[in-house]
Amino acid sequence: MRTPKRLYTAERLIYHPELPTCPHGGDVLVMCNYLAWDKTVQTLDRVLSVASRPGRCPHTTCLGSRMRLLSATAQHLAVPGSTYGYDVLVRMAWWRQEYRATYREIHPELASQVRISASHVGYLYQQVSLPLLAGHERQHRDHRAQIAQEQGGWIIALDGLAPQGGEPQMWCIRELTSGLP
Repeated sequence: MRTPKRLYTAERLIYHPELPTCPHGGDVLVMCNYLAWDKTVQTLDRVLSVASRPGRCPHTTCLGSRMRLLSATAQHLAVPGSTYGYDVLVRMAWWRQEYRATYREIHPELASQVRISASHVGYLYQQVSLPLLAGHERQHRDHRAQIAQEQGGWIIALDGLAPQGGEPQMWCIRELTSGLP
């Protein structure tokens, strides 16, 4: 069995929710004493250790007391369940869509900037990039409706990646409490 290679992070970031008050009661949020997620994220230019400390409403009678609000800024760094940043996924999808590059052709380009295998390039494209490109809309329609019903609406974040060298912009909209794109 092979020993996994360690990633050495350049920076440790702990994010807090951007909303200072409860969306239902208007009271100031209280930070929880735990991290909702804590992971290593590889971007094209650095390796980060990222965590998110959730916030909640202090009043138990408020609808917001059951919600755990996360940071939109933290969620825009990487896809849930992945250690690769959105910039890595966009670069991979760009080469695949625009240049019709194979996974074996994409791998050396990405491997010069992030630690990734050729088989993982194919997995990320099929399991992560394609659903993002497709909008991921139909899979989570019922879950989104349930979230809107329970919370009285959605709390959304809009992220965009700036184009480089004539590339088109990519926009991602996420529901903050569930993290669904």
